[in-house]
This record gives sequence, C-alpha cells and structure tokens, in this order.
Amino acid sequence: MTSIMTINKTEYTFLRYLNRSLHQPNKAVTTLSLSANEWQQLLAMADRHEVLALFSHMLEQDKISNEQLLAVQAKTARTVHKAIQLQVLSARLTALLEKEGIQAVTLKGCTVARFYPVPEFRKTTDIDLFVASQKEAKRAVQILEANGFQACSGWHANHHVVLTSAKQEVVELHTAWADEFKEKHLNQYLQKMYRESDQHCQLVDCQGLKVYAYETAWQGFYLLIHMLQHFVGSGFGLRNLCDWVVLWESCDDAKARREFWKMACESGTAKFAAAVTDICVRYLGLEKEKSPVSAEKPVDRELTDALLRDVLDAGEFGYSESERMVGMEGDSLVAYVKEFHHQMHINFPRTGKIVLFWPVLWFVTLARFLNNNRRLHRAPVTAILKKAGKRGRLVSRLTSHEE
Repeated sequence: MTSIMTINKTEYTFLRYLNRSLHQPNKAVTTLSLSANEWQQLLAMADRHEVLALFSHMLEQDKISNEQLLAVQAKTARTVHKAIQLQVLSARLTALLEKEGIQAVTLKGCTVARFYPVPEFRKTTDIDLFVASQKEAKRAVQILEANGFQACSGWHANHHVVLTSAKQEVVELHTAWADEFKEKHLNQYLQKMYRESDQHCQLVDCQGLKVYAYETAWQGFYLLIHMLQHFVGSGFGLRNLCDWVVLWESCDDAKARREFWKMACESGTAKFAAAVTDICVRYLGLEKEKSPVSAEKPVDRELTDALLRDVLDAGEFGYSESERMVGMEGDSLVAYVKEFHHQMHINFPRTGKIVLFWPVLWFVTLARFLNNNRRLHRAPVTAILKKAGKRGRLVSRLTSHEE
C-alpha cells in the first residue's frame, strides 16, 4: 500500500477507471466516494491526458452532473469522428505511396488503436508515417504535395516533416523515430534499427482498411523510444501507457517479448522499459505474464513511483505545467551546460558540427529560448530551470547505463 500514498484519492480513482476501460469497459467500477469537486478534477485530468473518451461510457450520471456528462459525450463524439477520419486517410495515403513504390509505416494511431476494446475511443490527432530512406521521404513529400498537402516550413523538428491538408488534416512524415538523444550509443543503435525496420513490418487490417505496421517487438520498441524522447523532453502522459498495456496484452508470442527485451538491453533503455512496465502492471492492469520485461530484472518501486508522479503531473506531453521543458542528466552546473549544448545541436544539426560557430549558435539558441518563453507566456526562466533540475535527477536515474 506504500505506493498508493504517492497519489491522491482522485488520481487513484482515475487510474482504476482507466484500468477497467482497457479490460472490462462494460463492467461497473467500485470506486472511492468522490465529491463533486473531486469528480471535476478527475474529468479535467482525463482531458489533460487525452483519455477522456476511453471511459466516457462508464461514467454514471448520478456521480457527475448532466452538464458534465453532455460535455464528455460531445468530446467523445469528436474523438470518434477524428479517429475514423484519420484511419481512412492513413489507409489512403499508404496505398497512394505504395503505388509509387514507397513503403510508409504508420506509427501509433490506428495501428495501436486496433488493440483497444473500442478502437475509436483512442484519441488520435494526426498521422505519423515512417519512411526509412531519405531519398524516398523527399519523394513522398512531393507526392503528398501533389495530392492536396502542404509542407509546414515553420515547423522545427529534424526527424520529420509536417504537412497539412485543406481540411486541416496533419501528417508527420518521419525519417527517424525521434530526434537525436545525448547518448551516442543509443543514436547509433537506432540508426541500425532504421535500416532494418522495413524487414519487420507488414500490412495489417484496421477494421477493413490496410496500413503498414511493425511486428509486435518492433512496435513495442518504437513506442518505448517515443516515450523516452518525450520523457527526456517535457514529459509524457497516460495515453502512452495505455498503448503499452493493450499492445503487450494482445501479444501471445513469448518470442516477441524476448526479442523486445533484447533490443531494450542492447540499446541501454532497459531500466526505463522496466519502470514503464511496472507502472502498467501495478496500476493499469497489464498481466504479469504478458510483461515484456525479463522476470530477472529487479524492480525499483521507489523509482517507478517517481516516474508515475512525473507522468501524472505532465499530462499529454508535459502540457500541464508551464515550467516544464527538458529533463537533464542530473541537476549540476555541468548538466545544465550539457543540455544547453545538446539543444544547440538539435536547433542547428548541420552548422553545429562546426566548432568555430558554437559561440554564435549558443547565443542564438538562448535568444530563441527566451523569445519562445515570452511569446508562449510560459513560467519564469528561474522556475523552468528549477523544474529542469528536479526532473533531471529522475531522468538521470532512469537513463543511466546498466551495470
């Protein structure tokens, strides 16, 4: 019971609802008695984590007001409509690119939603397509632009291009699963995975529509890297953990779990994978027998409780706290300097390779940070640095190299 003390009554009830929605959505939940204010907090929390639709049909009208129920139902309807729209679009773009000899793998979205009890309740806001070859990716952009999409020149990311349609449909065309990490070994390992990835995907059926998806072990490893990228950034929310639960509970192949664990160990992400999985087992109902983590891996409950606290506070990708930005490798002065230097390289991947330009690029990176912070009305810089240092200690513990 010690671990429950790290979360309050409302959060505990929220996790119980989320657990049931992934396993027995038609069965009533025996919950702790919540006040009207606590119910408001629970619904707001579900909205921040973008999982409101998952258990909207489980809410009882005698526990929330009619106004709250109608608001939840309206948001759920929009989630379902968007999910269907993007699933159809994903299949259409897959076929369009395949006709031109380009194999585009759908990351997340409908390829993960298909494992949910009600796929349309898994919120999807855009389409993520992965094309391993840089040359084919450029050609894919041209094809999409010829079919009603326009590339967003103002978007800052090194591993994908963002395109939008006249209907405001958003497609992210990836040439990597994530921006470069600070760990060189992990970056080198991921480059190897990208080259091999086309051998580990296949056409799958998503409610009658065909899209390319990775095999379970590879899908799991991608989801892990996706969570890790956001964790070392500003954080990630519970929707990512729900994806983790349904993916592994859909897997009856012990070989796939062993293959995933091998990749996690080889890449140096095993400690993070173990913490994520422990949270899912203890709070979201992932069966221990379906866990992709080796039974020989010791569980650090204090560490996983700290991660759960960070996830709950983060909301979807850290948007819940204005002082959140990055989590560093600790909270020392050296850690701050290393993180600032790393952000410079992310901002200027080509020019940053030239040492002589570093002073100028440091200045520009700092100016960009201060300008964005003011424009987005974020927390004071001192609060951001304090939060980054606090999260840095947790990031350092979860990403340190295995002994």
